[in-house]
Amino acid sequence: MDAQQLIMMDGKMINIGFQKRLTALRSLIPKGLDTRQTDTRNYNNAAYDYRQIDTLDPARVAQAFQLAEQGYIHEQAKLFTMIEERDAHIYDKLNKRRLAITSLKWQLVPPRDATQSEIDRTAELSDMLTSIDNFEDFQFDMTDAIGKGFVAMEFNWKPGSTFLPASIDFVPQALFQIDLPTNELMYVKRGIPEPLRPFGWIKHEHRAKSGYMEQCALFRVLTWLYAFKAYDYKDMNRFLEVYGIPLRLGKYPAGVTPGQRQELLKAVRNIGNDGAGIIPANMLIEFVEAKQKGNVDDFLKVIKYWEEKQSGAILGGEIDGQGVTETRLAIYEKVREEIKLHDVKQLEPSYRKGLIVPICALNGLFPPGREPSMKMDTEQPADQAKMIDVLTKAVNLGMEIDKDWGHQSLQIPRAKEGSVILGKATPTPAALRAALAKTPLLQQGDIAAAYAAQLTALAMPHEQAMITHIYDTIRDKGSIEDAIAALATIELRGINSTYVDLIADGFSAAHLAGRVDAKK
Repeated sequence: MDAQQLIMMDGKMINIGFQKRLTALRSLIPKGLDTRQTDTRNYNNAAYDYRQIDTLDPARVAQAFQLAEQGYIHEQAKLFTMIEERDAHIYDKLNKRRLAITSLKWQLVPPRDATQSEIDRTAELSDMLTSIDNFEDFQFDMTDAIGKGFVAMEFNWKPGSTFLPASIDFVPQALFQIDLPTNELMYVKRGIPEPLRPFGWIKHEHRAKSGYMEQCALFRVLTWLYAFKAYDYKDMNRFLEVYGIPLRLGKYPAGVTPGQRQELLKAVRNIGNDGAGIIPANMLIEFVEAKQKGNVDDFLKVIKYWEEKQSGAILGGEIDGQGVTETRLAIYEKVREEIKLHDVKQLEPSYRKGLIVPICALNGLFPPGREPSMKMDTEQPADQAKMIDVLTKAVNLGMEIDKDWGHQSLQIPRAKEGSVILGKATPTPAALRAALAKTPLLQQGDIAAAYAAQLTALAMPHEQAMITHIYDTIRDKGSIEDAIAALATIELRGINSTYVDLIADGFSAAHLAGRVDAKK
């Protein structure tokens, strides 16, 4: 480091060059990051009237969609939110799709050909992200765009030695508007649309189908299905009221006053809820049972039909429990996996562009274009037993397989430096003798063959050590002559007292076995 770049300040050596770069960087930070663009819990455009979706008129759906295509998306967004809350089936299936994303592990991947400094800063950035208070809630809120087409969340910056959001807060989609000429999202503040502040927001668009931002939402399809299903629900409720509740008929004699008739009518209306009431003795309330009993099976079949369509739109289908086979289950799981991968591929670039890049820029961690990326672990668990069998057979065929690829395929990480390495266990002589006693050869009376098998098993580790030592001695020799010369000077370190004793025991066993066979 140039000595002219160092000065003493408060007893510490300070790098002038770094301070200049940091000052220049902070001068580029947009003003006003310490204030919020949104109002606290602003609902100026997000007043919900849930009575409007008891039965959803197709004309209202069409009107909301037409307004959205002119940039006024608040009515469409309110419809989406109310339907999600009202329809438990849509909520259930959509939540499964969202949780399939948030349950994945994630990591920051350094840029290509990263230096050690960039690798270290990537790890530092990962720790910074996990220190954000509501980071897991933020990840879940990002998946709200899967159904509604987009999500925009505001950074609540916490300036200090590092620029990090204290929180990343969800803002309802009904509070935005689209500027058609630029296709940019605008925040509607007190009725006036204004551009989103730089470094103040993270935005994610999620496309369920092709089209502009206001057209690509999955709820554009689900809204029509909900509208049709809501009519069937209403018809079923009316049917049950007619055939499920007895008709209450009030009778009064001639000459009663209008006030008395009103009292009787009030009693007839309330007796179903109150279960009790009083009327004059000369009046009567009769309960008339319907001659035909109602059957709601047809209504339930139609409702189930629409729910199957909803499941197909959200999850690609649903296992109905009838005729479930392994093939059908495999197809269903494959479709679910493809949908999950599609969602992940759309989310990852938004995390980098909307979250990682601003934090790196404000803290001077990486130069532009060298920021790390967020990757989610979508790899399926490996069938390790099958994979080991495949690798073993491939190696025996002479295939050259990279060890790193083998570790990756088996999802077994390589040992770090200094770790204790698992090794193949060498059977003890006692264990081999116990196993030998159970061998068919000994049980059949072939003593010589049995002892030969025992000797082979006991001597194998020593022989393998000798072969390895010989191979290490000659593998780097350039010619046969050099290899022969090296063999002449080799020291067979595998020959030790244990190996010698094994060979001696083998000869003794062979001698004794031969004498036993001779006596036979």
